[in-house]
Amino acid sequence: MAKRKKVKPTPFPETNGGVPFNASGVVRTGSRRFTFVDNKDSTALFEMTFDADLAVVERIHRRRLAGANGPGDPEGLTRVDLDGDPILIVASSLSVAANGKGQRINDGLVRVRYRPDGDLPAEAMTGFREWLLAHVPTLAEAGRLEPDAGGLNVEGLAWDAHAGALLFGLRGPAVPGRVALVRVPVDVGGKWTTESLGPPAVLSAGVPRSTGIRDLSCDARTGGLLLLLGRSASHDDAPFRLATWDPGDETVRPLDVTFHRSAKPEGVTTFSIGDERRILIVDDDGGYAVL
Repeated sequence: MAKRKKVKPTPFPETNGGVPFNASGVVRTGSRRFTFVDNKDSTALFEMTFDADLAVVERIHRRRLAGANGPGDPEGLTRVDLDGDPILIVASSLSVAANGKGQRINDGLVRVRYRPDGDLPAEAMTGFREWLLAHVPTLAEAGRLEPDAGGLNVEGLAWDAHAGALLFGLRGPAVPGRVALVRVPVDVGGKWTTESLGPPAVLSAGVPRSTGIRDLSCDARTGGLLLLLGRSASHDDAPFRLATWDPGDETVRPLDVTFHRSAKPEGVTTFSIGDERRILIVDDDGGYAVL
């Protein structure tokens, strides 16, 4: 990729009830439509419609979840195409958070059957966080801590079609010089319980400095990953970066893309216009950028 100037997101044309969208995971759901999660709103997904050139967001539409709310602190979103029907999976950060009344446990993995209009049927998987900590013992201690204390914090989610597995990108716990994800095989079309999950595996690779995964996108053709990297804790100073990672490789390769100091990118996906590949970034402070 050619060297670029710093990316500064464009504000969304709308807000979420007067408050800027806290946009995180994002996927394409139509020729001009992309859907994202707001990690302050677990009752809906949000659909943005672009202009004909897929360069400017014209409007944002709230799509209420029916049957179940999304998970607490929704951070990850991915799309699975099942026999021609799009399924959206929403994931919680799985973190422990102080809420003024003690601690709140953010749990959840929600399956959403996408349709072009109306409410979106949603089904929650009970006990996913507990299952994950039991099956990945290296995360058990982090599962008891808040994110800024080195605790578990999942911010990226992608679907690996080749492996039939969900990929959970870890913002934390962070290991200096490494990034990690957890690959969990799942029968997306089966019964939506932890019994549909296969044995998880932890994958890691080297990075130039301590950082965490803020989101990721998986290329359905090659299985290669596009990573959005950033600080693993709120007090860190690692810059946001884009990078690629072949999970068969031990090294993450940064791209020549940097972000303006005001940017807070938290969601990334790739898409095509004809033969041209583009990258869409959504921002935690209510904005977006198309690269």
